[in-house]
Amino acid sequence: MRALALALSLLATPLAAQEVDLEIVLAVDGSGSISTKEFKLQLEGYANALRDEAVQSAAISGPLGKIAIAMMVWSDAAFKKFETDWFIIDSREAAGRYADIVEVFHHHSGRTYGMGGGGTGIGAGIEYALKMIDENGIKAQRRTIDVSGDGVETDPWFREAMVLPEARALAQSKDVTINGLAILTDFKALDRYYENEMITGPGAFVIEAKNFDAFAEAIQRKLFLEFMSPIADRRTPAQRASLR
Repeated sequence: MRALALALSLLATPLAAQEVDLEIVLAVDGSGSISTKEFKLQLEGYANALRDEAVQSAAISGPLGKIAIAMMVWSDAAFKKFETDWFIIDSREAAGRYADIVEVFHHHSGRTYGMGGGGTGIGAGIEYALKMIDENGIKAQRRTIDVSGDGVETDPWFREAMVLPEARALAQSKDVTINGLAILTDFKALDRYYENEMITGPGAFVIEAKNFDAFAEAIQRKLFLEFMSPIADRRTPAQRASLR
């Protein structure tokens, strides 16, 4: 009986949450303004960034040497969201493996099958990303939502949808940072809209891409900045050598 009681008590004890330096959701615009070609350019940009050595080094630069990452495709609030599983990057090789997942995610994201599209539900996308972070069983000092898109929020198709001001306030209440990558193809001042209406948290920032062809370079810079541990030495080897 004592052994049975011990076994039951062990079963009732929750597993300790895995600890990482950063939890980050890559929230990708899949709304109707994004063509299939443009959507694939986004995923290819993310994948290539994850294969970059500097980005990979940034991902493992923190005290624990690992981050947790997931991708989520959002569009109108009335449409289904599509997401990858959470993935732990604890080495350059692991970053490369996640890049392979991201590169072919268009086959699983709904866009290939005519799903997604519609309006631009940024607030609902952020709300969903916050839920992903809350429910992943992972702990981190830094939690971030990386929003990329090409448009301002449009009116939701149904009243229950969370809109951007509400989602931003919710992220603030949970100490989750929101950063933005603004693709300026349709809205030339989208970067200022993101700065004024969306981003939040210590050090939150916006990077712009003039068009989808410039997305890959922009997301590489953005992921490097987001992954890099605040306590890591960001100087180049030449800069460090000059101080000796």
